Amino acid sequence: MLNFIQAILPLLMLIGLVLILPKWRRRKNSAAESMGLRKISLTTKTFRPGKGGQLLPTDYYFDEEHFYEIQLDVKKSVPLSAITKVERDIIKVNNRSFWIVTYIIDGQTKQARFRHNYTLFNTAFADFLEAVKRANPDASVRELSTWNL
Repeated sequence: MLNFIQAILPLLMLIGLVLILPKWRRRKNSAAESMGLRKISLTTKTFRPGKGGQLLPTDYYFDEEHFYEIQLDVKKSVPLSAITKVERDIIKVNNRSFWIVTYIIDGQTKQARFRHNYTLFNTAFADFLEAVKRANPDASVRELSTWNL
């Protein structure tokens, strides 16, 4: 009986960790979530001209109407209907692909490149792809599957 308890104890601890971890991660982003934003990226370092050539942390969020790029004190919003393409880049870091969001603002085509934060417990990136399809049915949106994460 003792051997059975010793064998099952690590499994129970792992299950407990899996149930607690998503709640802990949600608390970390509570300020953005309180504004109705859902984070879809891992924090990346992006070059920002005009600030001495610094690499600054950049996060990407979305809500039902806009896509946001937040870099320290600068928050840039793009209507989801302005997004023309969401595709996977060929570059991978730590076996996670970069994704490119192409949008048109004031006649200029711009891009945002980031690594998604999709996991079994965080489906915000998949929800973002669906929101882009709803906002702009003509947009070219790459399907998310096990093979192209």
